[in-house]
Amino acid sequence: MEFILELLGWWALAIVKFLFLPWLMILGAGKGFLETFLIASSGAAMGVYLVAFFGDRLFAYLSERGRRKEAKVMTASRRRIVAIKAKYGLFGLIALSAFISVPISTLLAVKYYRNEPMLRLKLCLGFTCWAFIFCGLATLFKLLF
Repeated sequence: MEFILELLGWWALAIVKFLFLPWLMILGAGKGFLETFLIASSGAAMGVYLVAFFGDRLFAYLSERGRRKEAKVMTASRRRIVAIKAKYGLFGLIALSAFISVPISTLLAVKYYRNEPMLRLKLCLGFTCWAFIFCGLATLFKLLF
């Protein structure tokens, strides 16, 4: 039972603070590379699927809520978002995903790339790559110092 609670805690941390999980597990808790990698990547994948599921429902509810259709004013911040989306696309979001957390990057992906084929899988693969990189860096840091 204690193992399950510890695993649930690590998964919750992987969802909320993905960037810090490998460092805390390897340097703080003394876990190994493989265990940390598996927990980080599976926790991020669970977070992607949970947030995407509820994000789809949230955006569908907000669009069906019956807001009046008003002409959208193109502000400077909206122009910036459109320019970033056009320039970097989904790959850019995946490249930054580890630094902006699982829920925020998943909500942005669901909002702006809803029709992208295999969106959730691409996000999960991106977080798996980041987990490998961060676990490798934390293990290297542990070995050097």
